[in-house]
Amino acid sequence: MSHKATVAAGALALSSLLVLTACSGSEAPAEAANPDEVSGTVTFWPYPLGGVKDASWWQTYIDDFNETYPDVEIDLQMQAFAGREEALVTAISGGNEPDVVYFNPDFVPKYAAEDLLLPLDDLRDDWDQFHDSALQAMTYDGTLYSAPQLITAGNDFCNAVVLEAAGGVACPTTWDELLEIAPAVKESGNYVTNYYGTGTLNSTFYKYLWQAGGEVLNEDMTEAAFNGPEGVKALEYIKTLADNEWIPREEIATIPPFEQSQQGLGKVAYNGGGNIIANRDLHGADAIETVPTMKDVEQVASGTVGGWSIFNTTDAPAAAQAWVRYLTEADFMSKLLPEANYFSPRSDLTGLYADDPIMTAGEEAIPFVRTGVASPKAREIIDLLKPHIQRVLLEGADPQEALDAAAEEVNRIL
Repeated sequence: MSHKATVAAGALALSSLLVLTACSGSEAPAEAANPDEVSGTVTFWPYPLGGVKDASWWQTYIDDFNETYPDVEIDLQMQAFAGREEALVTAISGGNEPDVVYFNPDFVPKYAAEDLLLPLDDLRDDWDQFHDSALQAMTYDGTLYSAPQLITAGNDFCNAVVLEAAGGVACPTTWDELLEIAPAVKESGNYVTNYYGTGTLNSTFYKYLWQAGGEVLNEDMTEAAFNGPEGVKALEYIKTLADNEWIPREEIATIPPFEQSQQGLGKVAYNGGGNIIANRDLHGADAIETVPTMKDVEQVASGTVGGWSIFNTTDAPAAAQAWVRYLTEADFMSKLLPEANYFSPRSDLTGLYADDPIMTAGEEAIPFVRTGVASPKAREIIDLLKPHIQRVLLEGADPQEALDAAAEEVNRIL
């Protein structure tokens, strides 16, 4: 791979943003009318995806792709998630970055902001067949920079045994309904829900914030917005759960192994997404009652998206785009996703888990998935905000004062 861009790497620490500058980059080409005219080598970096762990799995589909694009070589280099970003930074600093790489949403703003990725808005003419939630997760500053390959969706559910122990209360679908059943659940010796305070805010505080109708940052991503009325409402709501011991206090401060958690012990009524398969395996299918995505002002489910980004330093942009188009066709997804155990980001590809009621129910949450904040500073914002939320939940700090203090710190880095 030769460069059409000069890439200078500054601090290489994972916690720091890369200082990268692309002096020029390949333009996104229109789809070639004649595949025989498309040639070149595409360095391809996939990672283990669920049950799809080995490079050998991909060969059948590379061969199939080459039937249409015989002059394109896919140089597959299987990567490990461990040390993932360090490996990518090292490759970039050495001028050896891949052409096509698997990204999650938090990677997209970081590299797009440094003008290192090809825009993909014109990659396909059927983006309208993809869920908006998947496309938005891979969009930065109004431009799509990663083609969605898969999506996860937090499937809201209850432990039916706990509900029965609380007098047969109903599994909640709104904030108010959850508060209504909380005293009865506590009286039965259980918890109404849980809150993993040391987990990512994307699936904890942010989810409550979004459900309340709020946003983490303002519209142009230049200032904190989480300290507005919606953020205060969300944090006060979580504080109410904590103050009344309706959630396990110890899990606000640490995340135990699942089997040792209150949920794993079968003592939590409602779960707002996550661990549903582990719950089914541990407690049995009869203990699982799925419900629609939780709502206050908005319905919002936690989840993430995986997709393919193309570095604009590629020597073979047409070939790279052809490969990514192939990977995001419904036909290929129908092969990959059931083996990897993920949902489809395409709204026209459903029913992959028709024999599994829990997975089928999970598909209904896909339109409500929000994955995080489309900012290059997303991880730093989480690191700054999380301790202030902990002070509220564990030390009784005032929610408004805590969020205002966090906002001052976040605004300084923005």
